[in-house]
Amino acid sequence: MTLNDAAMIVSVTATCGGIFYKACLSPLERSIDKLSKLIDEQSEVVAGHRVKLAEIESSCHSAHHRIDRLDHIVDEWKGGR
Repeated sequence: MTLNDAAMIVSVTATCGGIFYKACLSPLERSIDKLSKLIDEQSEVVAGHRVKLAEIESSCHSAHHRIDRLDHIVDEWKGGR
């Protein structure tokens, strides 16, 4: 094998590698980046929903206490009649 043959093999291999990168790896890389951004956005949305859910649960808990207190008052009022 001569130096000229080795240079040709390296050149063809590099060209094939470049074509493979442009045709296969580059689109995959872009798709993975887009998916990563979407996952980050969804994580933020889920975190926001968790906060809202916690607020709703707290509000419901308070409402149940008020309802229980009103039930107790109504029961005492009915019993005192």
